[in-house]
Amino acid sequence: MEDRTDALQGLPVQVRQVRRALTQEFASLLDLTDVSAVPQRQQESIFLTRALAAKAVQLVAGCTTVEAANAVTDGIDDNGIDAVLVSSETAEIWLVQARWSDTGRARFDSAGILRLLNGLRRLVNLRYDRFNSKFDPLVDQLDVALKAPNCRIHLVLAAIGDAGMSAESQDLLSEAASDFNQVQEVLDFRFVGAADFHSAARRGALPEPVSVTATLSDGWHMNPTPYQTYLGTVGADELANWYEENGRRLFDQNVRYPLGLTTANRGVIESLLNNPHEFWYFNNGVTVLCDSVRAAYFARRAVGQPVRLELVNARVVNGAQSVASVHHAYGLDPDAVMEARVSLRVICLDGAPADLAQRITQATNTQNHVEPRDFAALDPQQALIRQDFALSLGKTYVLKRGELEPAPAAGCTVAEAAFALACAYPDAAMVARLGQDSNALWSQGPRGIYAQLFRSPPTALQIWRSVGLMRGVRDALATLTAGLQGRDQVVADRADLLITHIAFQLTGNEGIDEPGDEWDARQQATLKRTEALLFALIEQLNAQYGQYALLPRILRDEERCRRLASSVLESLKHGADRGLPHPGQSTRRRRPNAVPLLVEHGRIEDGTQLVYRPNNAPEREALHEWLSESPERYLASWVNDHRKPLVWAVDEQRYSPTGLVFRIWEEARWAEHPAAVAGTRSWYVPGEGTLADLASELLADEDASE
Repeated sequence: MEDRTDALQGLPVQVRQVRRALTQEFASLLDLTDVSAVPQRQQESIFLTRALAAKAVQLVAGCTTVEAANAVTDGIDDNGIDAVLVSSETAEIWLVQARWSDTGRARFDSAGILRLLNGLRRLVNLRYDRFNSKFDPLVDQLDVALKAPNCRIHLVLAAIGDAGMSAESQDLLSEAASDFNQVQEVLDFRFVGAADFHSAARRGALPEPVSVTATLSDGWHMNPTPYQTYLGTVGADELANWYEENGRRLFDQNVRYPLGLTTANRGVIESLLNNPHEFWYFNNGVTVLCDSVRAAYFARRAVGQPVRLELVNARVVNGAQSVASVHHAYGLDPDAVMEARVSLRVICLDGAPADLAQRITQATNTQNHVEPRDFAALDPQQALIRQDFALSLGKTYVLKRGELEPAPAAGCTVAEAAFALACAYPDAAMVARLGQDSNALWSQGPRGIYAQLFRSPPTALQIWRSVGLMRGVRDALATLTAGLQGRDQVVADRADLLITHIAFQLTGNEGIDEPGDEWDARQQATLKRTEALLFALIEQLNAQYGQYALLPRILRDEERCRRLASSVLESLKHGADRGLPHPGQSTRRRRPNAVPLLVEHGRIEDGTQLVYRPNNAPEREALHEWLSESPERYLASWVNDHRKPLVWAVDEQRYSPTGLVFRIWEEARWAEHPAAVAGTRSWYVPGEGTLADLASELLADEDASE
């Protein structure tokens, strides 16, 4: 997209400057293929609206230009949302609506605001099927952010105009914020106007390279070949000064900017403030790339002697979180930070291949790390439990990540055991704490969850039965979820820990570690009531907190989880499940399974080719190499059969969509695959959509006809 000279004539100066800046920054990044058939002038207007939305994302969230361009969702079925950016780490979601005007007088009316708020509610209730395909890559990130205890949603109204919003639009946004913020602060909104965009255009016209100085004391090392590299330590206060003077510009070439006060970054700050002398031992250090190095020695000019290095056009490519955390700690206690030192690696790119910087950045940000769970494998109690599993049950108990996980009937992992025991704990606050941070499961302190669960080692039989009940509840919920819509589906999907906890309380723990059939019989009776339990929880959630309260907030609050568990148990005690809706009742319409629906309507012709498309990044990474070895592994053909409609190109055998996904995972030897999958979302009819998409279209047609 290029700006025509005639298109700029007669425009206000600020509008022209913003327009040129947006065109220069986003012309090669924004997709306009969906509007290629419209007249050129209309294409220009659409491009500018999308570029404005992308720039707004960049201004409010501090992301890169490419990330901002990828956030654009403008188009048919965007539900009033022109751009979406999600930070899974900080649990923030930015939703942007943009208005471009060549006259510089754009503003927001109530109709546009209502569309945006309707889109917001659909996102919160996971109605992704109501949005265009540009939202598909965002689904996994949205799920992660909406599950987080500190989830925040920012509505951003971006316009080339400074009039802002009408009073009616302001009222609509304020009312929505009140609805969403009844339980906790979740939703806010802001206006970004022409002055903000003009200021950004002026800043963008004056790029400045970042140069920093690093003081290396005795004992540093310099390697001149193949690329000049310096290894040593610097005072932590110098890193704080880098960030103070240059901010996020230090990290323009890093894979991510500082993530704020995440759990890991809080740990860095606490370590620095509490044990500055030992900080070097616990921190991985910082890697800096630069175009050239100028050395100023304090005394003798020799490698290893004290020197101050000026790093020209410096960029931190690994250690962004450390630098930002050090800066934060410096603001709290400068004296402590000045006592700490940090490992520093400087790589000078003078004479290096053009792609070296990119390769270094990728490599330094994809290394393995130790997770809190890994330390449980060192606990002697776990070794005793593993022995008990083998001797008492003849089953496998896996402790370490990387070990091959057993088949469901052959055993379980320590992670499964810990989650099951946490759900069985009599206080619902335990599952709320897990919702706040799943790593809390492995906290070892006196009040830590791990200590409470394993201080007195449970028997292998107790663990195995607990895991069995947890698996049974999750399987039942997975079946129910496929037949639900909207908020009911959200509760079934997101409240599994609380529902499992309530199921344990219904069953009781009497006799759980004693051989015999009595406890198993009680477990089966509980599993048959899973649907009633789910609907009872939905009723209590709506009654106590309303239909717009953000579910993750509630599920991470200890007192609210206690109250909900108590209320549901009380309602079930009095037979409330007899009055709750069941499949076929008009009060709750259940979604038909996708395959029978497609077969019944003859939606797909026999012999149609389908393509396997992994749903998320871990699945893609785990299977990419295996799938790429043979193209047939991606392919299946359709036959109109209610049970097994897919014929895999590899073995010509018939499978259900979910069954074939599991077969692929098994053949690829993906040991860490999830326990459940929505197979109809994994098989794609080229040019039309997934099996789930096609079934949703049929349902929508039925709804319209009704």
